[in-house]
Amino acid sequence: MVRQESLFEGGVTSSAAAQGLMQIIPSTGEWVAHQLNWPDYQNSDLYRPYISLEFGAFYLDYQRQYFKGDMYAALAAYNAGPGNSEIWQSLSQNDPDLFVEIVRLEEPRLYIRRIYEFYEIYRGLYGK
Repeated sequence: MVRQESLFEGGVTSSAAAQGLMQIIPSTGEWVAHQLNWPDYQNSDLYRPYISLEFGAFYLDYQRQYFKGDMYAALAAYNAGPGNSEIWQSLSQNDPDLFVEIVRLEEPRLYIRRIYEFYEIYRGLYGK
């Protein structure tokens, strides 16, 4: 996921103002900091690798739990927002293959596909 989000570059900012390794937007960073009771949080902390990874992992896991373990829906929510992901999940009737095809926006559809492609590559290289 870090590869897809930032190509492992911790100092990047997207055109949507997403920051750091996990490309978290400031409003999401503030929400996650509140959820984790993170002391003395500042938006610039998103450029710190430890915080970016911690916040990104928390937010992805939050989405995964919200979507009852559906990783396609969780990844779509991370990229395009949970509201969009809810719509796509409803339309796909919990069919993961159909979910990816039903995603109407090109960016999140490619996002899901690329993450799973690299997941398989890394799994082949490193096992499990």
